[in-house]
This record gives sequence, structure tokens and C-alpha cells, in this order.
Amino acid sequence: MRVPDLSISQNFLTDAKLIRRLAIKAGISKDDVVLDIGSGKGIITEVLASIADSVISLELDPKLHAQVREKFSGDSHVHVLNENFLLYSLPLKPYKVFSNIPFSITSLIVNKLLFTGRVPEDTFLVVQKEAADRFMGKGEGYLFSLLTQPFFDFSVFYKFKREDFTPRPLVNVVMLRMRKKKEPLIALNLREQYLDFVCYVVNQQKPTLKLRLNRLFTALQYYRISDELNFSVTSKVKDLTLPQWISLFERYVSFVDSEKKSITGGSYSKYRKVTSGLGKVTRTKARRPL
Repeated sequence: MRVPDLSISQNFLTDAKLIRRLAIKAGISKDDVVLDIGSGKGIITEVLASIADSVISLELDPKLHAQVREKFSGDSHVHVLNENFLLYSLPLKPYKVFSNIPFSITSLIVNKLLFTGRVPEDTFLVVQKEAADRFMGKGEGYLFSLLTQPFFDFSVFYKFKREDFTPRPLVNVVMLRMRKKKEPLIALNLREQYLDFVCYVVNQQKPTLKLRLNRLFTALQYYRISDELNFSVTSKVKDLTLPQWISLFERYVSFVDSEKKSITGGSYSKYRKVTSGLGKVTRTKARRPL
């Protein structure tokens, strides 16, 4: 496995009072295990330690890790680890995430949190607004949103000022919340089928939805489905809403036989290879590892 170089930039929060206010508003409490990814000098870890049951603080930079380890050397419920998050085994027990992460590897971090099977109950990440918009389905985030929104609720939890950071970022920054749904829109036993189905359809290079589905549905089935779900027979992929996609998947489950369903098999795995960090990582100015 090729591990991305994490020697990339990060903007640090400096106001412990602001962090505490946000953590309390996020519902972090004495019942929670909380993961701080890329803890830096430990300002977020310190706030979390005062209100959570236990904190897992990850920092790859050896000098910064040593500072944080020294700061919490007498605190048994703070676990300071000198590890690369992208190689870290996520907790088996329920946990939350509250972190200011390096912007340049935001997608790698989010994909690991949401697609590994050990998903957090609730996640709060400091990210670029543009990235938050993408995760919520705008622009290039359409496929990502289809894969995740049946299982998670996304929202902008807080809008930061640029002076909240050092150095000041050149972009707008928000805290993105990703909360696991108590009742997913897709039954968990159908989750893998849904992910394969959506990736198979969306990643095809064909102009219309009908052409992308012609190996799965007959023309008559497609016309009937488009009428029932109220979309045009000439619709393109991005014309459908999430509820329409879920209903389309339900028709796939009901109407398509197992032989045809095998056509979609492995489509999600191919997508994950692209998003798991095995490829190249876009870099910005070098500042410090995660």
C-alpha cells in the first residue's frame, strides 16, 4: 500500500474558549470517547479532556507528539499516540470525532471515517467551506452524497472567522458535522448492494440514465419506473434526487435477477481504491505531518 505523504499544511485554532463552546454545543460529554486527529500542540485535546470520558489524540509529528505526551503524562484518560491516522485502526467501541484536520487530506480522512465500517457516532471536522459543500452534494460531490446521505446527516455546524486561526487561511472555513442516522434510509443488509448499484450507474460514461441502466432493466421496465418515480425518460444521472435514487434502487432489488445484479458487483470497491489514499495526494505548502 502506498501511504500518502502527510507533510502538508494546517491552520491551527488558537482560542480554547471557542473550542470549548463548540465542543459543549456538539454534545461532547462524560459519556464519550472522542478522537482528535492531528492534535498539533494539543489545544483541542486539552478541551476535550476536560469534558469527555476519554480522548484519543493522534499526532504524527514527533516533536509535537512529544509536547502533547508531556502535557498529558499524568492524565490516564488521554491516550496520546504517535500514529498516522490513515493507517490507524479505528476504535471498536462507540466513539466521536472532534478535530481540526489538515485541509489537504480532508477527503482521505472523511472517506476513512465513513467507509471503513467502524464509523463514528458523530463527527465534527474543521474543513474548507468548499469541501463541506462538496460533501453535502454540491458540484463534484454528487456521487459521494448518494453513497453517504442514506446513512449520515451532513450540516455546517459553525462558520469560523479567518482570524480564529494561525496562520490565517486564505479560504472560508467551517466546522462540518457528519452524524450517523439512527434509522438509515437503506437497510444495512442491503448497504453493499446499494453502494455497488450507485457506483455502477454514476461512474459510467454514457449521456443518459436510460443508457446506463440498459443492462439491468428492460426498456419497458425503465419507462414504467420513470413514470412511477416522476423523472423523464431522457434524464441524466444528476437529474435525480436522493429519494428518487432510493426508490430506483428498491426497483433494482425487486425486479433485477441475481445474474444481472452481478454486473454491478465490485463497482464500489473500484471507487474505494480511488478514494482510500492509494493514489496521488494533492499537496499544499509543507508545514507539518498529521
